[in-house]
This record gives sequence, structure tokens and C-alpha cells, in this order.
Amino acid sequence: MAKLKKPPSIKSDDYKSAKWDEITKDRNFKESDIPTLTLLCQWYAVVQRCIDDIDDAQGQVAFMNDMGDLKAFPQIGIMKQASAEIRALNKQLGINDEVKPSESKKKASVISVVQTKRSNRSAKAAN
Repeated sequence: MAKLKKPPSIKSDDYKSAKWDEITKDRNFKESDIPTLTLLCQWYAVVQRCIDDIDDAQGQVAFMNDMGDLKAFPQIGIMKQASAEIRALNKQLGINDEVKPSESKKKASVISVVQTKRSNRSAKAAN
């Protein structure tokens, strides 16, 4: 698997560079994917910057403007847009990092519980 050359804008930023390494590790991308990968790393950096801004505001996500209106921080909308862009770019690149559901234990539905009770009653009545 040939390693793609990081663009200068990615290489010069520690966060984007680490994200590039994370995204490209064990994946086979083509040279033509570099602009899309660059954009993906940029959107991840935007999300991280918004998170840092919210953390700097002690977790506050709203503020009171001069008119006395309560407004959401712009970072909330920006993160929402960035999240949509990240999903679209991941799809475009064929990246599917969905968490696989753990094996769930067999769950009883209302119908199966009722059916079990009925069959138990029928068996008792037959005896």
C-alpha cells in the first residue's frame, strides 16, 4: 500500500497531520483522493476548534446579546455543518467507521411473553 504524500497545509498543522495519519492508516487511497482527504482533515480541525472554544467558555453553549436575547454560540451551528460535511466526505471516500453493535442478548417481546404464558397455561390445563 503506497503512502500518500501529505500536502503542506496538513503537514504544517499537528492536529491535521495526526488526523491524516489516522484516516489513511490501513486504507488504500489514490493520489486523486488527496484533495478530498485534505478537506476532510480541515473539517475535523474546524470541529476541534469549536470544541476548544466551547471548553474555553467553561462549557457554555449560549450567551445573552445586547438586546437581552439568549443566543446559541455560533460554534454549535458550525459543528453541525462540519459534522454533515465530514459524513459526506467519509461516504465519498468509502470510509465506514460505524461502531458495530455488540451481540445483543435475546430480548423478549410482549407477544413472545404472552405466547409463552398461554402455552404454559395450556400445558397445565392438559395435565
